Amino acid sequence: MPSEEKSYNRQELIAALEKGWRHYLPRLTALSEEEQARYAQEQGFSRVQDVLVHIFAWWDRSMQRTAWLLSGPPLPPAKDHPLFLLDMNEFNADVIAQHEQWSRTAVEEKFVTTLAAFERFLTELPETALEHERIQTWMRIDAIDHYEAHRPPDGALC
Repeated sequence: MPSEEKSYNRQELIAALEKGWRHYLPRLTALSEEEQARYAQEQGFSRVQDVLVHIFAWWDRSMQRTAWLLSGPPLPPAKDHPLFLLDMNEFNADVIAQHEQWSRTAVEEKFVTTLAAFERFLTELPETALEHERIQTWMRIDAIDHYEAHRPPDGALC
């Protein structure tokens, strides 16, 4: 069943992080420099750290969006709030530009800390929050679908 058709509970989302994202960086760094460069290019990025920035920026954005919705205000029109802007290409370009001067090591450290924050976020997320269609979609995309889109070679979900 495609993931879009299934609702996931907290435990399933955390398990997906453990099976996929938790092993992502070690699998990526196990590749040769040439393989890493080819992977980044195939993913549509100039450098491996740009791929990593893209990934953790979306985790951050989904956590912020979810916190916003759980705090009670109505969902704003996309044009009225930067968390909900729909132009993904613009968002990706902006976050990559913001991290352009970061070293590979700094980007990898941020990836690791943001993954830990995302896992904590899911652990503390009320189960009823996943009943909200947008929250379910954001968490599913970031925990499962985005991994499938960016998994490194030989990085199939276990």
